[in-house]
Amino acid sequence: MAVPYSMDLRERVVRAVKEEGFSRNQAALRFGIAVSTAVLWLQRDKANGSVAPGKMGGHKPRAISGEHHDWLVGRCRDGSAFTIAKLIKELAERGLKVDHHSVWNFLHEQKLSFKKTLVASERSRPDVARRRQQWIKYRPLITPERLVFIDETWTKTNMAPLRGWSKCGERLEAVVPHGHWKTQTFIAALRHDRVEAPWVLDGPINGESFRTYVETQLVPTLKPGDIVVMDNLGSHKGKQVRQAIREAGAKLLFLPKYSPDLNPIEQFFAKLKHWLRQAAARSLDELTHAIQHILQQTKPCECANFFANAGYDRT
Repeated sequence: MAVPYSMDLRERVVRAVKEEGFSRNQAALRFGIAVSTAVLWLQRDKANGSVAPGKMGGHKPRAISGEHHDWLVGRCRDGSAFTIAKLIKELAERGLKVDHHSVWNFLHEQKLSFKKTLVASERSRPDVARRRQQWIKYRPLITPERLVFIDETWTKTNMAPLRGWSKCGERLEAVVPHGHWKTQTFIAALRHDRVEAPWVLDGPINGESFRTYVETQLVPTLKPGDIVVMDNLGSHKGKQVRQAIREAGAKLLFLPKYSPDLNPIEQFFAKLKHWLRQAAARSLDELTHAIQHILQQTKPCECANFFANAGYDRT
């Protein structure tokens, strides 16, 4: 942006014309400015009594303001899903035509970001909602050090990074097995400061294999007063599983249905799968070795963060 002329120069040009008898052309030549500039300064002095420069640049009014702004704030905060295209259409129906960029800027000004998490619609059922409310109510009363969260997840030999960098306008292709790969089930227990009792199983989990895991891997790590927490998977509810945990002096609790957000081990599994995609193991041995490496790199503070993010902390 150009810098305005100094007030001293402006006043000298005006004074030369008004007091010294110079013409506008002569004053412009003497002070090294354009004739049109000298004319403009004399006009401004006559109209305003001053040659001070006006405001440089202009204020562009917001595309979304007034009642449209207030309506859109409420629309974005009412909890229902929306897209930029949908908001543009709804604003047009209200008589305001805006472009994609204007709505994008508005959303960022409102501290909104583009994201989405799918949750089970069954959470709205009265029985499920009541159970979740009870769990959340009593959650702060349990000492995190006593909690042991159990769950399982799949791991495969065709895992690969979901995205990568490539030249603009060109595809990025990665080679992964599409017809032949192997799947393992990984089971573990998450405490507030560590992951323990990890176990890898070929194929899917069932009641018998889960009982074996509890008796041979989990129970040796338990101590009196521990609280073992699982989801409502049918294979978790065997009588022998309950008995083995209770004989170790621990208590068994089941999470409310449709509530993975209340199980912090789900966050660890998300991290595990991210790093397994980076490892891109193509054999079961490589896959098991990658899991072992990730477990060794998982720090106590990360486990504590998983707990805190799921609401199980001391605050």
